[in-house]
Amino acid sequence: MIRVLQGGGAWAAASLPVFAQQRVYLSEEQALRVVFPGSTRVRAEDKALTPAQQEEIERRLRARLGGATQRVWRGETAGRADGYAMVVDEVGREQAITFIVGLGPDLKVRKVALMVFRETRGGDVDDPRFTNQFKGKSARDPLQVGGDIIGIAGATLSSRAFCRGTRRVLLICDALYGR
Repeated sequence: MIRVLQGGGAWAAASLPVFAQQRVYLSEEQALRVVFPGSTRVRAEDKALTPAQQEEIERRLRARLGGATQRVWRGETAGRADGYAMVVDEVGREQAITFIVGLGPDLKVRKVALMVFRETRGGDVDDPRFTNQFKGKSARDPLQVGGDIIGIAGATLSSRAFCRGTRRVLLICDALYGR
């Protein structure tokens, strides 16, 4: 794709990167309805991890969180928590894959759903045969392709991205709500 830029009275063509076609499966609002189907209220909470919590999570993930403040969605009915959810952007091969991870009040995975897929290959991670494997998983589970999760042929990097992102959500929510 070429975009023409005007600068200093002269015209110049700038080459822009070509991205894989973006496929939107769920908006944020739709994804929240999927993970909190019976909740009467869903609200965002920006929660801060303590430095010790952040350090422990980063050690267990072997990756940086990008900040102590995390946005967690909380589903409620009659003032009681129905569960928690986070929207995750996790890189597959080259692009971010956006998905939601919904947890029950017991901090076990209730639902994982693909929201936006930007890669050229690996979009089969929206298959329920894949996403249903995450149900019931907790922060104590390894979530590894080839271990407790069977990956999708041709979508290995996308499968791994789902595992990394789900594990991230489990560890964050366990630190914020579990102890």
